[in-house]
Amino acid sequence: MWAEYARNDRRNGELVYPPHGWTMPFDEGVEYLPEAIRNKPRDLETFTKQSNACQKAIRTLADTLQAAQPDITIIFSDDQDEWFYENNMPQFSVYWGRSAPLRPRPIPNAGPATGLGALIAKGYGDQELDVPVASDFGRYLIEYCVEHDFDVSHFTYVEEMHGGKVARRYPKRDGSELDYVRESAPHPQGLPHGFAYVVHRLFEDKPRPILPVFQNTCYPPNQPTPKRSFDFGRAVGAAVQAWPADVRVAVVGSGGLSHFVVDEELDQMVLGGLERKDAEALRSLPRHRLYSAASESLNWVALGGALQDTQLKFELVDYVPVYRTEAATGGGWGFARWQ
Repeated sequence: MWAEYARNDRRNGELVYPPHGWTMPFDEGVEYLPEAIRNKPRDLETFTKQSNACQKAIRTLADTLQAAQPDITIIFSDDQDEWFYENNMPQFSVYWGRSAPLRPRPIPNAGPATGLGALIAKGYGDQELDVPVASDFGRYLIEYCVEHDFDVSHFTYVEEMHGGKVARRYPKRDGSELDYVRESAPHPQGLPHGFAYVVHRLFEDKPRPILPVFQNTCYPPNQPTPKRSFDFGRAVGAAVQAWPADVRVAVVGSGGLSHFVVDEELDQMVLGGLERKDAEALRSLPRHRLYSAASESLNWVALGGALQDTQLKFELVDYVPVYRTEAATGGGWGFARWQ
């Protein structure tokens, strides 16, 4: 159904184009791109092969995580109009309540995209769960970070119903700023999708205790720099090493790589830096290429920081750049593990 989903790309107001990091409407993006990108294959056979590769890689990651049997799984991810709005948008935050609700997303009940909407909603969990949280370690991590010069926000519960506004302040080609504010009506609060996906697809709805660690990757003006993100991840890794409990800890980076517009060059910068454990390469990623959803690459950067001082080895399970349209909309879907 990727071709059907691609129709929505034409209405997406958050398309940011490499290499300059400019927000453009769909049609302008088509004109801006080189012909080789505009002519990427987008037939059903290509999509099927790409989809199968993604599903195979997800299966590998699920098997790897479950085989590790972690006592705690730290998840680095971001929030997109789910738990945080502009009444409070912290750069870093840790949720350390005793549990977190996973609620199925509402399924559209009318219109031509009903089937597609149902599949998307199901992908983030189709049953209500009370997910256990590693609360004791969460408290320890917050205090450790404060003692090591990171001013982290914290929270232990969410409102039953919540909504709000978030502006997208991305740069435009003429030097101005995107004037777009998304407003979400109050709705039941469940785990944001970057965390719910891990519970549903990697733990297959049988989660062991998690710890949600948030970065505001997407929304200026307080996005972390790549340097800050890497150093924050490194502090989280140090906290794991310093915690006196005898536990097995997994760390997941959820989100990214490049989307809503594919940026293969950025993706390879991230993957190469992680493979080489090249801290300076990761800390110096170009910020102008980290607007909109491509900014979720910072969750991988934080993960790289957390694993920098371990003996674990990076393995690229797969990298699948998917071009849904002639405007390069789609994503660079990356899958990796450290063992």
